Amino acid sequence: MSPTQNTAAAPTFMVFATLRDDTDFAEFAALREDEQKQLEVLRSDGRIGAHYVSVARGATFIEVIAADEKEVAETLATLPFARFFDADVYPTTPPDAAEIAHRAR
Repeated sequence: MSPTQNTAAAPTFMVFATLRDDTDFAEFAALREDEQKQLEVLRSDGRIGAHYVSVARGATFIEVIAADEKEVAETLATLPFARFFDADVYPTTPPDAAEIAHRAR
């Protein structure tokens, strides 16, 4: 999805990803700044919405705005942390009027 596309009514997906048991935490920590920068790029492009982390559970929740699950996978693949997580992708219901207004801001 290009930054010029209208993301207000675009399909969304919730990604629930859990940290793999074999994660190299030194490598993980070294990539933290790169991950944050890429998340900002994706937010600016309208490809990422909400992002939550549960450190205690080794999990993350990411709202991805994409046409389909293939595009979700392409977006996730750009994240430096992607190789440390096993992700499940859930299509969500279309946004309601309030969510569309929020995204348009």
